[in-house]
Amino acid sequence: MWLWGLGLKEALLHWVFPRICTACREDLPPPLEGPLCGSCLLKLRRLSGPACRRCGKPWAGPEACCYDCRKKLSPVDAVRAVFPYRTPLPELLYSFKYGGRLWVGRALGDWMAGAFRLQAGLEGADALVPVPLHPARERRRGFNQARLLAQAVSRASGLPVVEALHRRRNTRPQWGLSRGEREGRMAGAFEASGPVKGRKVLLIDDVCTSGATLEACGRALREGGAASVRAFVLATACGCKCACGP
Repeated sequence: MWLWGLGLKEALLHWVFPRICTACREDLPPPLEGPLCGSCLLKLRRLSGPACRRCGKPWAGPEACCYDCRKKLSPVDAVRAVFPYRTPLPELLYSFKYGGRLWVGRALGDWMAGAFRLQAGLEGADALVPVPLHPARERRRGFNQARLLAQAVSRASGLPVVEALHRRRNTRPQWGLSRGEREGRMAGAFEASGPVKGRKVLLIDDVCTSGATLEACGRALREGGAASVRAFVLATACGCKCACGP
């Protein structure tokens, strides 16, 4: 017997192709497949507790919607997320999107799909619409992470994935920009390019930060005739110190 009770062949495969925790980079002893080790997996806490009826972010005020959502109308009726965008989610998404680790993406898609039926406010959708990348960026990356997540949700829900949006401009990453700057950059960035007229559309994306991307997509879908637009994302930058964890 060899390493961790494995035979020679299995031990050699682990030595040549080691699998490590995506967050802390510690070795994952077989049969653990990751993408997280046990201690990092314990940090992965789902969003829970009172939330804004529209944006889905933690909210315990007397009104149904948070202050930001009450200030303006939005083309997106509701946003729901599985996790807060906190460690280890940023590390997982970076590994998936920029490291090309599709096996990490498959795990994220499975988690998202498993949580779909538990999301209040997303019932009755007709189609899943992934937020598109610009064609040039998708060629460089080799895939659209939102499409892969949507396909996982589709397998679990039976809802079809409809490529109903086209990205007109290859906008730069929006790290460090204010909400107003993000909204200005995303204005007119998308157009409806698929059959959405009269359909109840559910946008799918990996992360919602300010919501500017989802709102730009929602506006394009409304202009294309969508009956309603809601969104389901893997993670949201909730901006709180609540029970969603550090």
